Amino acid sequence: MKSQTKSLRIWLVIDSKDVGGIESHILQLAQGLKLMQHDITILFLCRYHKQHPLLPLCDNNYINYQFLSGSIGSLLQHTLKNPPNVIHSHGYKAAIYCRLIRLTLLLSSLNIRFINTFHAGEIPTGKVRLYDAIDRWSACLNHVNLAVSDAIKHRIPFKTELINNFIDTDALTLSHGQQIAFVGRLSNEKAPDRFVELARRLPQFSFHIYGDGPLDTILRQQAPTNLRFHGQQQSMDPIWQQIGLLVICSRYEGLPMVALEAMGRGIPLISTPVGNIHQLIQSDINGWIIEPPQLAAAITHWSQLSKSHRKQIQQMAQRMIKQHYSAHVVIPRLLSLYKH
Repeated sequence: MKSQTKSLRIWLVIDSKDVGGIESHILQLAQGLKLMQHDITILFLCRYHKQHPLLPLCDNNYINYQFLSGSIGSLLQHTLKNPPNVIHSHGYKAAIYCRLIRLTLLLSSLNIRFINTFHAGEIPTGKVRLYDAIDRWSACLNHVNLAVSDAIKHRIPFKTELINNFIDTDALTLSHGQQIAFVGRLSNEKAPDRFVELARRLPQFSFHIYGDGPLDTILRQQAPTNLRFHGQQQSMDPIWQQIGLLVICSRYEGLPMVALEAMGRGIPLISTPVGNIHQLIQSDINGWIIEPPQLAAAITHWSQLSKSHRKQIQQMAQRMIKQHYSAHVVIPRLLSLYKH
């Protein structure tokens, strides 16, 4: 996957402390753009106290990254010193900072494309609700707005294009694991409490949670003995081969990266009908979309499938990702927006 046109200097701007869906998306984007011979830097607005878990993954993939001091001034100074062709922001704070930079540079001769991707599927509360409102209503300052699901797109009051999340499918192999797993942030919108309840209702199965978050302590206190907590993983790559079924029981979603990562390895999903999951899963063909009260029955159904039927579903899951959610499909479209 090589670019046939002029190389671009692209910044992927983020304010982040841990690895989640947005960070996974950025890593995949950086890898794909780098393979197409573009000059990529992941620009962190601030360096927090602990080492960011994304850094070893960047180092392993030879992806450049830099840290700023956390102020808008440091971002402006960095932009003026060595301006890129494209600034692509992700997340509330990065998006708002980058739009302020564009306002500051309107009368300058710099020709920078400002792109933003909206990732958050949940309706925020508290202080984050204010950030969300500012983020959405200042979106007119971008050259291009992108959203990873229809529901997110419809919340943006200005022109926004739908873009699929994606992964690099070149080196993925079929998983032969058996674990029933939840992978993600332990927060209300992801509904890990539903997964704990599933473990309680199905004591004949072993359940596994990979991730951390604000609900961790209370979930551990409520967990039955057939549920194991593995905590935050630096990389899920060696873990996927142990998983046979991924359960997404979320209350809100866009198009979760873990869904693509799992299906790309032939791991079927049982998911609640959230975000753009309906475009990813064809029930009884490559996974299942299920209302929350029927999740336990769906897990039991999966456990009773024959080996040949399971393999067929695995193959169809992997095929969906390769045909519609791979870097080969999505990144050329992104590049056309970068260069427009």
